[in-house]
Amino acid sequence: MIRFTPLGESDSVNQWIVALAAITVSGLHHRYEPGAAPVLDGVDLELGDGEAHAVLGGSGAGKTTLLHLLAGLLRPSAGTIEFDGRAVTEASAAERHVAQVFQFPVLYPALDVAGNLGFPLVNRGWDAAAVRRRVGEVAELLSIAPLLSRKPKTLSLFEKQLTAIGRALVRPDVALVLLDEPLTAVEPAAKWRLRQALKAVQSELGLTMIYVTHDQTEALTFAERITLLHQGKVLQTGPPEALYERPAHEAVARFIGSPGMNLLDGEVAAGRIRLNAQALGTTSAADGRCILGFRPEWAAIGEQGVPVTVRSTRPLGSLGGVATGLVTAKLDGRVIHVQQALDGLSGGQARLRIDPARILLYRDGWLVDDAAH
Repeated sequence: MIRFTPLGESDSVNQWIVALAAITVSGLHHRYEPGAAPVLDGVDLELGDGEAHAVLGGSGAGKTTLLHLLAGLLRPSAGTIEFDGRAVTEASAAERHVAQVFQFPVLYPALDVAGNLGFPLVNRGWDAAAVRRRVGEVAELLSIAPLLSRKPKTLSLFEKQLTAIGRALVRPDVALVLLDEPLTAVEPAAKWRLRQALKAVQSELGLTMIYVTHDQTEALTFAERITLLHQGKVLQTGPPEALYERPAHEAVARFIGSPGMNLLDGEVAAGRIRLNAQALGTTSAADGRCILGFRPEWAAIGEQGVPVTVRSTRPLGSLGGVATGLVTAKLDGRVIHVQQALDGLSGGQARLRIDPARILLYRDGWLVDDAAH
């Protein structure tokens, strides 16, 4: 269970933070009305103590509903939630010791930054000296100490969100911090700075954080592990590189990457992977129709391979003095993207060669474990 460390005059921020709870979600279902389609449909999720986790998915995936269930703002239709092995499914929000940060920072306009940061402590009866000490330490951690005497109306959106994050962290009994699209309203130029600040705080304090977003860049650069939620179901949970290198489902393959993975109709015949009747590699997968998946950088357009029509090129930079970029081509009416050197490449007929060792096979939407080679 959650264990509290007594406060003392010499306590540091790290000493003030409680021993945090691991999170276990099992068979979580939720419908907002009886008979309605489920928003969450059998979600299983495990978070380690002090883990930085991201829940990634498009609009309507069920991300915010999952956060509200974890926070105790909603009760699930079915399933269980445990914090460090203790059932909290029916526990109130106050009993769970969860802090939330929302898309749009909500601050008390009549209070300065120090007042906003200290409000949760004042509300719990802390004495003034302890509040000042705790507020000062959290403000230093977030580099907002110079803002403590300012009112919210004088702050930038970036500074307001840092203050909202600080208010979520100020309580020493926080078992879990939930971040619901915290960078959506922040100016693009400030997003990287705020993400770095969040990551630094999470690492410094060892806080368990769940960061919900539709932005894969935010998820990939913040989290140790990512859960991709799609239409109320968990399609894959793993480190960022696993979701990129071996997406477990076609929806993950499309969602992760910019652009997403190329997915083409193919087949396996006599142990050979075929695309438009051309053999690309071998596999131990069973014969039959399948979907071939490959990332843009796992292929090249040139003089060998499957016929394609090059439509356009977009430079992205240079390597060794040679321009590199994204090539858009068509194969049997399907648009594909390849990332490669652009030297000498122009529109028209060409051929596509895919690295046979990198081809992924999908059936019924799911990755076939048998690796191509």
